[in-house]
Amino acid sequence: MKILESMLKKWVQIPENIYELTNQKIIEIDEFGPVNPATQLVVGHVLTCIDHPNSDHLHVTTVDLGDRVEQIVCGAPNVAAGQYVIVAQNGSVLPGNFEIKATKIRGVESNGMICSLKELGIDDKNAPEAHRTGIYTFDGVREIGSSGLAAIHQEGWVMTPKLTPNRGDLLSVLGFAYDLASMTGQKIHLPHIHIKEEHQHNPFDVNIHTQGCGRYYARHFTHVKIQESPWWLKSALLACDINPINNVVDISNYVMLEYGTPLHMFDASKIGSSQIVIRDAFDGEEVISLDDQKRILHPDDVVITNGKNPIAIAGVMGLANTMITEDTHEVVLEAAYFEPKRIQKTSKRLGLRSDSSLRFERGIDDERVLLGLERASELLVELAEAKVSKGIASSLHHQSENPIVRVHKNYFNEQLGVVIPELELIQILNAYNYRIEFENDMIHIKAPSYRKDILIEADVLEEVARMYGLDRIPMKSIDKPLPGKLSFKQKRLRQIRHHFANLGLNEVITYSLLSIDKVNRYGRLGEPVSILMPLSEDRKTLRQSLANGLLESIQYNQARQMKDIAIFEIGNVFAQDLETLQLGVAMSGTWQKLPWKKEKITADFYVLKGLIEGVLNPLSITLSYENSSDVAAYHPYRQAKIKYQNQVIGTIAELHPSEVKRLGIEPTVICEINLDALLNTQQPVVFKPISRFPSISRDLAIVVDEKITADELMQLITQTAKKNLVNLEVFDVYQGAHIEVGKKSIAFSLEFGDNDKTLSSDDVDQLMKKITNRLSFSYKAVIRN
Repeated sequence: MKILESMLKKWVQIPENIYELTNQKIIEIDEFGPVNPATQLVVGHVLTCIDHPNSDHLHVTTVDLGDRVEQIVCGAPNVAAGQYVIVAQNGSVLPGNFEIKATKIRGVESNGMICSLKELGIDDKNAPEAHRTGIYTFDGVREIGSSGLAAIHQEGWVMTPKLTPNRGDLLSVLGFAYDLASMTGQKIHLPHIHIKEEHQHNPFDVNIHTQGCGRYYARHFTHVKIQESPWWLKSALLACDINPINNVVDISNYVMLEYGTPLHMFDASKIGSSQIVIRDAFDGEEVISLDDQKRILHPDDVVITNGKNPIAIAGVMGLANTMITEDTHEVVLEAAYFEPKRIQKTSKRLGLRSDSSLRFERGIDDERVLLGLERASELLVELAEAKVSKGIASSLHHQSENPIVRVHKNYFNEQLGVVIPELELIQILNAYNYRIEFENDMIHIKAPSYRKDILIEADVLEEVARMYGLDRIPMKSIDKPLPGKLSFKQKRLRQIRHHFANLGLNEVITYSLLSIDKVNRYGRLGEPVSILMPLSEDRKTLRQSLANGLLESIQYNQARQMKDIAIFEIGNVFAQDLETLQLGVAMSGTWQKLPWKKEKITADFYVLKGLIEGVLNPLSITLSYENSSDVAAYHPYRQAKIKYQNQVIGTIAELHPSEVKRLGIEPTVICEINLDALLNTQQPVVFKPISRFPSISRDLAIVVDEKITADELMQLITQTAKKNLVNLEVFDVYQGAHIEVGKKSIAFSLEFGDNDKTLSSDDVDQLMKKITNRLSFSYKAVIRN
């Protein structure tokens, strides 16, 4: 959106410090500069024009510049005495940094240049047809010596505000004028537009059959003359980066810039009915838009119809079947209010983004719709010689009301840390055209219809602060600053991150949004949650596992010759009414290389398990594992549930070979742990002195059923000898020769000790006997010799 000085000054008196005032109190400015960078241009009157004595195509002219008469050599074929022209004086700088200097052209002095529009930076295609060759000449008498840029409607500045999504009201010159008037103590007076109507009645009826349209107005015009727009209109549109097309289309664009009301015009003879019905589109309904593209519609779309067939996609684009052409003489002018969310969905899904759809998406002033219609009607009569049929066909389905914000009268002073007298506060609110009412200590505030962004008390606070002046709010330090420190949860998260990083893993941050078909591929947390207006279908539903993002990262890197990957992520996963913090770790390829020994360690289930335990054990977190085959995307015999204090908190697994093939990656192991259970409980740190007495080691090899896990056996051994058992490790698992089918051999290394005495061999023998007896009784274990 661009704001033109020439359009703005019709509404308010513009202060000299407009740039600073806008930046400080209204909105940040992206660009600010002249509409046309040319300098020192004046209107001149050609007094005489004779042929150049030394040229067959040049002319020598004398031009009255108001304060003097200059001789100028001109090469334009259309220059003639009596013309009023634009003159660049000596010292003028034209677009392209071209400076005009006094010179001699084939022996004749020339002081200045008579300009064409092209030399003033205006393309031939946009210039009036009569002035596309040669110099620009005015149709009638102009004030000699006056500003040349003003004479061709190129004077003044153009501003590009850096609009934020909530300030849809600034998408029009009138909207900006309202805010500027508030800051400068002025009032905006809306014009009363009187349209001369013919005796013929408007033949159309309007009906709204959808929640997507609040109100709709339609005027009918006959004897419309499609032609080139006058230069003042084309100049305004060009300054706002809109290409002029013809007077009818240009009028709708100009009114949109001026009032912020998008309009659309139909060729009335092509509508094919006297009915205009606004309804929801049918699923799969096909239309051809103005850009000659076939569009397939959805029930979320709103369409304008002739009672049967669509004639426009509401708020987005017209259709080819009612397009305005050079042969159009009868027009229906539409002005309407469409619901922002409906237009946003349609515009995004169809890939049709326009100035009109942008304004509907941000929310237009529904009370200004009729005013925009009448302004466009006025211009159609003036510039297209249109005849206006009597009456406006209209329908009101529902009104868009701003909420009433209830604020305590001390709220502003408490939040801003200043004392704003009640009278000054009332003046500020009145300047914004808010409707205010007092009830005891509460103020009830309702913003005007063009301010759709004033919804809560913080919105009003921001408005009061910017008018009061942010520079007037003192910078104060906190009287009693609280000592900053990390919480237990923050400390533990930092420790986990540092441990993994020190081990050589890279932390990643992956997308929280997935396509709906991928959400439960690696686990189900609950009912999926999808956002209402996703950027794409691939990023629509909140993740329920970190595995998706980790595996995408491995896939991306391995596709670029980075085969050895070890990564981790700490992030949230989501389900309906549920959000948990998870730790995810994934490894693929080689973990460690020992080239001098020609050895390497490949990332597998046990390497990952060891890493997890190596990180968590120093934090007094001891995990246990249980066989599982719940996740089909994981290897059925190489996955396990991770348990903490007998609660399942995660999964560790090797990726299923078919999943590896589908993703096109190397064999991968992955782990996911719910951190909430580990971060909310602080385990006491217990210190034990190193025993002064020596320990005794024994080995124990037993044969058990192959379905019995080593963990089950270790738990029983620990329960039996926990007082004297210092360390317990598995050092061998064997199946094969000399072992019965369906059985396996597991060998343990046990270390015994006592803090009060040196254990004797008999003591250890007694402990070993208890252990073997329990193993034999509970698991039918057989001691191997």
